[in-house]
Amino acid sequence: MSIYTYSKSSKNMTIFLPVLVMAGLFVWAIYGFLSENRFPLDELILYTMPVLLLSSFIGLHNPSSVKVTDQSITFSGFGRSHTYTWEEAGVIFIRKYEYVGKTFIRLGKPSILGGRYWITHEMNDYKELLSLLEQKSQKDVKRA
Repeated sequence: MSIYTYSKSSKNMTIFLPVLVMAGLFVWAIYGFLSENRFPLDELILYTMPVLLLSSFIGLHNPSSVKVTDQSITFSGFGRSHTYTWEEAGVIFIRKYEYVGKTFIRLGKPSILGGRYWITHEMNDYKELLSLLEQKSQKDVKRA
């Protein structure tokens, strides 16, 4: 069993700071919507930020830890976990965005609230995790 996590400072910058920015924009949009000095994007921000905040918490798109065992993979964050057995995970799609230091991982059945995760190079043993996921993905392709 291997557990991959972020350092406290990386977790704050990678996961919590974007949530705080979204919450701040939402409060700013409420203030702007209620005042007479409306900004043209206030209404758009007012409607989209709750959706983005909920998807961050429920969808768990930016996990704070990833636990890998021989039987399953678990993405955890915000007090929630999404667990997939390797059979449920199926073919694992991995897309690296090296210029921003992030990797997109898609697995399992397509769903709005799960199955898509972002991890960054700041996660401990990041390359080992990607290598393991690539190996699992190749095994699934060979079985098909």
